[in-house]
Amino acid sequence: MKIHTAIAALIVASCLPAVAYADDQDDTNSQLPVADRTRPEYDPIGQRVGGFILYPQVDVQEMYDSNINASADGTHGDLITSINPSLNLKSDWNQNALNFHADSNSVEYARYGNNSYTDWSVGGDGKLDIYHDARAYGNLSYSVEHLPWWSPNTFIGQGKPTEYSDTAAGLTVEKEFDRLSFQLADNYDRYDFQNVTVNGTTALESRNDYGDERVNLHTGYELAPGRQVYLLTGFDWRAYDDTTDLFGYNRNSTGYVAAVGTKYDITGVTSMDLFVGYREQDYADTRLGSIDGPTGGATVTWNVTRLTTVTGTITRDIDETVISGAAGYFATAETVKVDHELLRNVILTGNISHETDDFQGIDRTDDYFKTGIGAKYLMNENFWLNGGYTYQTRDSNAVGTGAADNQVFLGVSARL
Repeated sequence: MKIHTAIAALIVASCLPAVAYADDQDDTNSQLPVADRTRPEYDPIGQRVGGFILYPQVDVQEMYDSNINASADGTHGDLITSINPSLNLKSDWNQNALNFHADSNSVEYARYGNNSYTDWSVGGDGKLDIYHDARAYGNLSYSVEHLPWWSPNTFIGQGKPTEYSDTAAGLTVEKEFDRLSFQLADNYDRYDFQNVTVNGTTALESRNDYGDERVNLHTGYELAPGRQVYLLTGFDWRAYDDTTDLFGYNRNSTGYVAAVGTKYDITGVTSMDLFVGYREQDYADTRLGSIDGPTGGATVTWNVTRLTTVTGTITRDIDETVISGAAGYFATAETVKVDHELLRNVILTGNISHETDDFQGIDRTDDYFKTGIGAKYLMNENFWLNGGYTYQTRDSNAVGTGAADNQVFLGVSARL
């Protein structure tokens, strides 16, 4: 019944009439997807600091979660409070760019305090305009995060969410030669995990610490304005600190991807970016072997009316796992999202998503389903309210891993 209700909500939203609240927007702005449009009377102004603009923000949210541990019995519900302050410092220059970011997210459980945690991150990124047809981008960040209970890498009987840090750095260079373009990117992530307690026993998650480097080359050719074909090639290296993990496997690996794709844009109506190719990840441990198969992705944005945008995405790629005997898994995910501008300051959303995780080396398949509806009310440039409902499930042929969950949330944001 919940699934049918969500689908009906999406259909209703996409069919709502294009009332006059968007008619006063300029043509260029109204051709953008609803979620990307500027709203000068409601967007934050920020505080000027020399050649930069500072955007402080605090988000506070209350949520009721009917199954906080994503367990099969679903007996533990709780009220969850999250406080998320953030600072964004953005350059205001004609050329080049330099931005800094810092945030924290404190999550407190009313009854089951052992689930409480605080995530935080700091980082920066920038752009260097070398020539009119050449640019370089860079980023550097450090974050402390927690695996969600829904993650396949969370153990049954685990006492609290797994904490890990991510040190990330990236460099991208772009160059155009008339219609031919090249984009070379090198990204590195270093993951460090904290040990956890599983049914009273310490699990040495720190043995799963690893670094992941990815080098990708995007070669594109513009057939016409807004229409491009491209070739995507990439290599990655995953190196673990310990030659054996918790279960005695050497998970060091190398991989590659080769794909062809296209971008297609009809201004103000539909845009599409899709690619298909082949992906392989070869593991050092012969017992794990290699994972290979088709890969791809697609994003389609359709402005149904001036007030309604439908966005669909599909991805298929290889993800890491710490499950004994599994080399990894192919994750295939599909999402459909609807954004509707009911009023200039009232945005409605609806979404449906599905993911299948097909584990390699063991007989396990996980299916995730998620759907939800929400609304955002922009009071003025400094405050907004948001709320919504989410329903999600996990079905699996692994014992004790099925679960269902209902979430209802209400939040307020303050910005300068």
